Amino acid sequence: MDVIVINDLLPAIRSVIGLIGALVICFGALQALYHFFIYAYFHTFDTATIRLELGNSIILGLEFIVGADIIGSLVSPNYYNLGLLGIIVVIRIILSFFLSRELRALSPEKQY
Repeated sequence: MDVIVINDLLPAIRSVIGLIGALVICFGALQALYHFFIYAYFHTFDTATIRLELGNSIILGLEFIVGADIIGSLVSPNYYNLGLLGIIVVIRIILSFFLSRELRALSPEKQY
């Protein structure tokens, strides 16, 4: 009985976690766009800060999406799902590497 309930519940959990990841990415993009307009209006344009905020939100959103795909691979394990999961993990690793490299390049007062 418990296995049936879990198998019915996991796709819904996967969808919710994937939706959270997409919302995090969208919210981060809207926030970066807002900061872009604010910086452009006050003529204090700082692309590094905008890029880092957007990069952080993309990485956080990808974390949720990877979690959703892991749950999805538990529900229906096949080569397509595993390949998709592998691609997303590789993209996340590359983004994390370049984001951390840019964070180290920032001056100490701009790091957070």
